[in-house]
Order: sequence, then structure tokens, then C-alpha cells
Amino acid sequence: MRKNSLTAIAFTLITAAFSYAATVSNPIIWADVPDVSMLRVDSTYYMVSTTMHFAPGVPVMASTDLANWRTVNYAYSTLTNSDAMNLNAGKSAYGKGSWASSIRYHDGTYYILTPSYTTNKTHLYKTKDIKSGTWSETLLPFYHDPSLFFDDDGSAYIFYGSGSISYVQLNSTLTGTSGKSGTLNLPLDATTGTGSYTVKMEGSHMEKVNGKYYLFVISWPSGKCRTEIVFRSSSLFGSYEGKIVLQNNGIAQGSIFDTPDGKWYAMLFRDHGAVGRIPYLIPVAWSNDWPVLGTNGAAPSTLTLDNPQTDGYGMVTSDDFDEEVLPLEWQWNHNPDNANWSLSANKGSLRITTSRTDNGLYYAKNTLTQRSFGPKCSGRIALDAGGMKDGDFAGLAALQDSMAFVGVSKSGSSLSIVEYQGKSQKASVPVSQNKVYLRIDMDFTNQTDKATFYYSLDSTTWKSIGSTLSMSYTLGMFVGYRFSLFNYATKSAGGYADFDWFKIGKDYTDEIQLTTKTVAQAPYADTLALPGTIEAENYDVGGQGVSYSDNESANQGDVYRTDGVDIVSITGGYAVGYTVDGEWLEYTVKVAKAGVYTFDAAVASGSVSSSFQLFLDNAAITDTVKVDSSSWTTYSSVSGTTKTLTAGTHVLKIAITGSYVNIDKVTFTDGTTKIESSPAHRITAGTYRIFDMQGVYLGSVPLSGNRSEDVPRVRNTVKRSGLFVLKDTGRTFIVNTKE
Repeated sequence: MRKNSLTAIAFTLITAAFSYAATVSNPIIWADVPDVSMLRVDSTYYMVSTTMHFAPGVPVMASTDLANWRTVNYAYSTLTNSDAMNLNAGKSAYGKGSWASSIRYHDGTYYILTPSYTTNKTHLYKTKDIKSGTWSETLLPFYHDPSLFFDDDGSAYIFYGSGSISYVQLNSTLTGTSGKSGTLNLPLDATTGTGSYTVKMEGSHMEKVNGKYYLFVISWPSGKCRTEIVFRSSSLFGSYEGKIVLQNNGIAQGSIFDTPDGKWYAMLFRDHGAVGRIPYLIPVAWSNDWPVLGTNGAAPSTLTLDNPQTDGYGMVTSDDFDEEVLPLEWQWNHNPDNANWSLSANKGSLRITTSRTDNGLYYAKNTLTQRSFGPKCSGRIALDAGGMKDGDFAGLAALQDSMAFVGVSKSGSSLSIVEYQGKSQKASVPVSQNKVYLRIDMDFTNQTDKATFYYSLDSTTWKSIGSTLSMSYTLGMFVGYRFSLFNYATKSAGGYADFDWFKIGKDYTDEIQLTTKTVAQAPYADTLALPGTIEAENYDVGGQGVSYSDNESANQGDVYRTDGVDIVSITGGYAVGYTVDGEWLEYTVKVAKAGVYTFDAAVASGSVSSSFQLFLDNAAITDTVKVDSSSWTTYSSVSGTTKTLTAGTHVLKIAITGSYVNIDKVTFTDGTTKIESSPAHRITAGTYRIFDMQGVYLGSVPLSGNRSEDVPRVRNTVKRSGLFVLKDTGRTFIVNTKE
């Protein structure tokens, strides 16, 4: 006896637009990244910045989209071994160290030129491999705010100075000067319309575009804000003419660069209170061979780039201290005393051991720091005080000239949690356990510039302690506030503190994690069963490249799970969205019995080219499945059959083969199960287009609405049995013609 089964599934088709780009906000990095110098090599952008007295120094940051930056290297580990850089003999390099640097690429070599008010020298570093290579160093005379410039004939110059801009030519090996030097004749007063300045002129950046020389400088005319000026000439040492290119909210100092597709931008920075000096990305147009910065003379508040910014702007990361080296986001306050800190003494913790006594945090060695960021951020630590000695202080600080900390102090055999501002104790709470948790929240919204302090005995319930710190950016340290882990002794050396972890985020519930860790793949909860339903958001644990592949780092949906997969909320649950070609998700599944299975995927898409494919243990079990939809928000069913599956535990992969599929779930049923007719949607008389389950058009067929007549008509048209898709205007049906 033959049994024909006709199944109808209706789709609501709604056209929807989708974006290939993202709106990002200025500042492009809301963190202390001043004195920026930019470089593009092929499709990668590199940027260096000032970090003063911190070590390692002159961070090299890289980006491929201008929205997301990561620290990839430093120009040096140790600027110099001196009492000032080692915090010895009552000396320090606060506010000095290395200043505004210049990065260049010439004939296959990267160069970084940085001046130091600590060494009174200019340090020229070079390498062939900017990300993992070693840097060689040449010492040159001191040049303030230098710009290294290679002309078309290969000759190298340094433009530098404050008040006036001078130049010196380097020899062919860049190991010294050639003797050619002088001062440029720049019409500053004629350009600004005044002869009175808070800062006359500095921050040189020399560029050459289409045969013309452009010298970018910062000036601060009296009664105005920090101002970006460009001088232009047809010859390097000839007559220059000047123009103000930006005089807006003090955004200035930096230069211009182009993109592979011919767009131009400027990267400048702005003083922004306690968080520090923050970079702005500004579009550049050209008019009569002059660069035109911004829109109507202002830096835009938003821009359109390929990807959104990530939390923390790529400048900070949480750390469990379970690797053999520190992430590059960490910097020491001055040179570290390497004999007295360790990641191996207590595996999984950072141990800081005191080597001398100090009367406060200012001169304490081995203080480990990361930037703060805006508009709000929170840093917290887990601290084990079991190794501390009488008179020791350890904890978490907000580091700047007006510093404060929440920490543990040990007096005799007793421990207390304390809050200090400067050298003044504001609060003390006795505790009877070694393991404590400390936290600082910072608020830079509209330059609120407040820090509040907390402690916890279980990492869950937090109590405020002490008083709020009014943070202030001052020129003693000349940097934005930093989160700082410290341990110092006031009575005798040799005590130690173990920091189990440091977590940083937008608030105390958030955790920004930039470092990639290898985690074994495992089911998210229980092993999923086939037959059964696979909810897309319940992919295995293991992380990027292990249990999933997501081609961009931002979590667009930011719900349910907190890794890189874009999970979005939908009616009744969650779905995986924002997918692009090449991404995939994996699930540990147990196939109950061998055989062919029918799958039914609940999907949505705003693209006519969206598709996916299913794999078991990396072997394809379906062909490419097209998703014919036009709505991101309306989920409908796409069905098909698998190849023969073997019983047992396997890894199921959902691979995106055509971008912009939103996947809610995939339901697998035994291949012999017939799909019952839906009473809500019936085939009615009309002409229908026929497609196979991969979306290939097979022809059209007139149907009457009578199942006993229509199923044989479909089977006769396609010349075979199986599942097929029927479509008329606005509706889609699946028919099983199996006899």
C-alpha cells in the first residue's frame, strides 16, 4: 500500500536591509595613548605611543581595520639601567622615560625613533620583524618630539624642536649625523594670526604626498585650544606656507595616512582629564593639495568602519597568571626587579616579593600596571596575603600623582583591609582570612574622574571602603590613571603576595579577555542526542578555533554566553547571528542508531545568497543548504536529509557557506519518520515552482490542492522520490514524494 505524505510549512517574506559596516565612536581609543605616530604597511596599520617611565616601553600597536588595536611588541625592554629607571637612591623617571616617538618603514626595515629626558639621548630602534623580531639600538643626540623622514632618494632626516622646528640629516647607515642641519623658516604667526602662545610649536610629523612636503605640528595660541597646523612646500628646505587644519576641542598632534583603497585619515589626540590623552580618528579630504580634516572643521563623533570597537579598545586584558609570560598589555612602573617577581613560584599566580623597605607606594619596585579606559571601567584582583610580613602592604592601586589604593596591611600577625589616599589612611577593616578580593571602579564620564574602592571576602559580595578619590591628571607622572598591582615592605624585606588573578571590564561583572587560551573541547552542558534538537547557542566549550570560528572579535549580540560568538535574543530563546562565510560551530552529539536522518533548521536571513552545510567528524553529511529568506527576524524552516550516519559519539559541525544566516536550531528526526500535514497551511490550486533541498530549481507544476493528485504530479515532474520545496507567491511548502 502506498502512502503519500504532503507537508506544508508557510514562510512570511519580509524584505530587510543589512549592513556591511559598523558605526564607531570617537575617541577611537578612550584610553591613554598619546603622541601617536602612524604607519601603514600593505593592509596593516602600526601605531606607537608614549608610555613615559613604564617598562617595557614604546608600545607597538597593530590594526587591520582602524577600529580594533592590539599591542604586538615594544621597542625596548629596558630603556636604560640607571638609578632613576630602577627607582634606586631616591630617584625616579616619573614623567620622563621616553617621549613622543616616530615610526617609519623603509627598504624592508621598521624604525622607531624616541627621545628620552632620562638619558638625554634619542634612541633609534630598528628591526625587520615588527611583531616578533629583536630591535637593535643606536644612540643619537637628544631631539625633542622628533620625526624621522626618508626622502625619495633614501636620504634620512630628523625634524624636531619646540618653539621652532629644526632638522638634521643622518648618515647613510643611520648611526650618526652627516653634518647637514638647520632650522625651517615657518610662517607660524601669519598662520595663527597671533604671536602669543601657551605652546608655540612642537610635535613634528613630516610627510610627502604627491611630490609635496607637509610638516604637521601642534600649536597652542593664547586664548585658543590646542591646534593642528600643517606647513606645505615644494622642496624640503624651501619656502613653506601654513594652514590651520583643525582647531576643535584641543584635538591635535599627529599626522595623516592613507588606506589601501585610497581613503585618508588623521590620527590625533586630545587631553581628556584623568583617563589621559586619547586618540581620535579623523577623515581627511584633499582640496587644492591641502589636507582638509574632519567635517566643517570638527572631528566627527562617529565614523563608519568595517568593524565595531571592542570593550577596552584592545588596550587591556584580564589575566589568570597561568601562562609563562605576561600579556603585552602589562607594563611595570619603571624597570622591574626580575629576581623578585615570578609566575612559577606559585603556579597560576603572580608572586611579588619585597627586596627592600620603602615608605610608600611611590618608590615601590615591581608595581605592575595596565591602563584604565572610559567612559567607565572596573579592575579587581584576588590576593593571597599568606606570605606577607609585618609592615607589608599589598593590593590594587589607582596610580598617578594623586594616587590611592585598596589593599591588605599586616601588623604583627594581624591582617586588615585598608584604603589609602596618598600616605593618608582613610579606612581599615580587620580580617581573619588570607584570601581577599579588592576592586577599584573608575568613572571618566564627562570628566567625572572619580574612583571608588571595594573589598570582598568571597568575590561575590562587595563592600565599599574609605572615601571616593577625585582623580586628577597632573604632569608629575604625565600619564593617565592606571590599575596597579603592588607589594611593598615598611619594616623588613622578604615577604610576598600572591595575585591569583586580575579582571578588568566595563563594570565589576564584566571581564575583558584578549589572551587566547587553549581549552579542551567539551559539551557546553550534556552531550546532545540525535534524534533531537540542537539549539545553535549550545555549541561546545573550547573557544575560538576549537569549538567555533568567528571571524571578528566583537560579540554583536552580547547575550547568553560571553565569548566571541554573536548570540542574539529572539522570541522564546536565542539564536546565533551575524554569521559570515567561513565561520562554524561544533557540537558533541550522540547518534542513537545508524541511518539516514531528516533535519529541519529554523533559520533567518536578509540575503539571497545565505547558506550552510552540516558535517559529522569533518565529513560532509549534507550538500550546501540554501536559505531563501529576506528577513533577519522571521525564522522559517529549511529541511533536508543527511547521508547515512554511524551510531556513537561524534562532533557535528554547522558551517556557514554563504554569509548572513541566523540559526535558531536544527532538529534531527529518524529518516523513516513521515512529516504530518499542517492543518494551518494547505496546498491550494495554482502553479508552483519546485526546488530540491539545496535550493536548485527543478521546474514548475500545476497543482489542484488534492493530495492524492498533487503528490504524483510533483514526483512525475522531478522524476524521483524524496523531499522537495514548493513555492508560490509568499508561501513555501515541503512535500515528501517517497512512496
